[in-house]
Amino acid sequence: MTLRDRISLIWRYGKTFFLIGGVYNLVCAGFQSIDFSYAFMVDSFIIKAVITAITLFLMKQFSDRDAIFFYINLGLSRRKLLVRVILADFLALAILMTVMLLIYG
Repeated sequence: MTLRDRISLIWRYGKTFFLIGGVYNLVCAGFQSIDFSYAFMVDSFIIKAVITAITLFLMKQFSDRDAIFFYINLGLSRRKLLVRVILADFLALAILMTVMLLIYG
C-alpha cells in the first residue's frame, strides 16, 4: 500500500472529523487576523481538545458498525486511524496558528 493510498484512506475515514476541525481552524484564524492575541492561541488549543472529544464521541455513536471492517481488512486498525486523524487535525491548527503568529505577531 502506497503513501497516497494511506492518505486517501485516512481522509475517507476521518472526513467528517476533518471538516468540523477545518471549520474550527478557519474560525480561529479569522479571529486571530482581526485581533491577534497570544492568550487566544492557548485558548484555541484548549477548546480544540474539547471539540475533538465531543466530535469523537459523536462519531462513535453515529458511525456505521460494519464500516470499520473495511479498514480492518486493509490492515489498518481503528485506533491508528483515529490517532492519525487527530494528529493531522492538531497539526493543521498548529501550522495555521504559526502562520498567524508570523504574519500578525
